[in-house]
Amino acid sequence: MSNRRGPDAVPSAGHPPLMQPQLLFMPQVGHPYQRPAEPPHTPGTAERELPEYDLLGARPVDAQRLFWYRWIAGHQISFVLWRAMGDILWRHPDDPPGDRELDALATCVDGYSAMLLYSATVPRAHYHAHTRARMALQHPSFSGAWAPDYRPVRRIFRGRFPWQGGRSCEALDQAIARNGVTHDHIANHLVPDGRSLLQQSAGAPGVSVSREKEDLYDNFFLTVRRPVGHTELVAQLDTRVAEVATDLAHNGLYPDVDGRHHPVVTWQSAGVMEPLLTGVLRVLDRATRLMAHLRLEEVRS
Repeated sequence: MSNRRGPDAVPSAGHPPLMQPQLLFMPQVGHPYQRPAEPPHTPGTAERELPEYDLLGARPVDAQRLFWYRWIAGHQISFVLWRAMGDILWRHPDDPPGDRELDALATCVDGYSAMLLYSATVPRAHYHAHTRARMALQHPSFSGAWAPDYRPVRRIFRGRFPWQGGRSCEALDQAIARNGVTHDHIANHLVPDGRSLLQQSAGAPGVSVSREKEDLYDNFFLTVRRPVGHTELVAQLDTRVAEVATDLAHNGLYPDVDGRHHPVVTWQSAGVMEPLLTGVLRVLDRATRLMAHLRLEEVRS
């Protein structure tokens, strides 16, 4: 696997970053943003210098701390991207979004795919011994289907909006295809037998989605539902993108775990996923700036 850096790459500092998951504050699904007392400023829109990162990390890592952080932060960033997508889709149940909104949708889908990849860089054995075990302790049927913010965007991944498939949606269609391939690679990497916790416990009481299951899911990923302004939500995304940048610059996409790397996707086999390998930070930064400029605080108000 190639361990590429750009020609202007700057080595990261020698001190490991503090990988400490933070609480994420999100509005209830379907609720409007909290209106600010003053006209909001626009955060996260300034151009920033993004660090280059190695695909294969050179420094040994504290696997427990790092992969727990990546699992939580990657999911939290996905929740924010889903919220932005849901806001756009709420505006356009039947008529196609404009070019800028379609660009934002495609970028958010790619950002979500990048976070799937980032979260799943955990070695398979570590995932089963620690991450999956902790989810099973939360609930034996713990499932991504319980993610509250995914419900409003599920239809777009299934091509259910009447305006999908047109020429204007070409970039969005490509992003959705990348997302499907990313899911397949990650499933093969983490759960090669294909049996999720939900499938393993099929028939157990309480398998269906409920408000209680959604609360359990939020709780596991340190997500608190309360009134949140659009500016605050973008700022939380911006902070997490900066943390991910520090992590990748120091540890690489695939960290050194006891002298070994555990790539989910190799450079040679990347295919349609190739832009995600080296573009994690670019796509997240772009999603943040697009989300900041779209004035989504006006949605549902």
